[in-house]
Amino acid sequence: MPSVSVKRVIGAPLGEVWAVLADIENAKQWNRAWDSIEITSSQRHGVGTTFRAHLEGGLAFDFEIVDWANNERITFAPIRNEGERYALMLEEHCFTLGEAPNDRTQIELKAVASAHGFRGRIYGLFFWAGHQQPGLAEALDAIRELVEPEDVDEEDGAGQPSEA
Repeated sequence: MPSVSVKRVIGAPLGEVWAVLADIENAKQWNRAWDSIEITSSQRHGVGTTFRAHLEGGLAFDFEIVDWANNERITFAPIRNEGERYALMLEEHCFTLGEAPNDRTQIELKAVASAHGFRGRIYGLFFWAGHQQPGLAEALDAIRELVEPEDVDEEDGAGQPSEA
């Protein structure tokens, strides 16, 4: 399965970073491609929560929270129509958090896809990571902007993406 990840050290306590991620209804603050979020399940947090992310121009995509460990990890996966299959399909996005020195937070955002057929394997092997990485980095940078005080200096190398 093709995957790519981006990591950052954010100059804010883990609890503050978690609060931003756990607030699914306001995910558009860190995913700027999403124009609005609509919760489509009766629950608003935790495994089983479903939501629809609306994009500018009318497109919308449905997701389900498939893994939720407070202050550690949130994973969401696209909800697909039965029989829906493409050469390359996003399977999940996973945020993983950990404590870093000086009351900072280590955050990783990983995207995992499945490749089908020759075309899917070629695209996944040679192009997908480069296509996904900028969006993952933008999401982590937006989270940083939401929680990090303006006077925090970046740690050397903390802002560099890392492929998995």
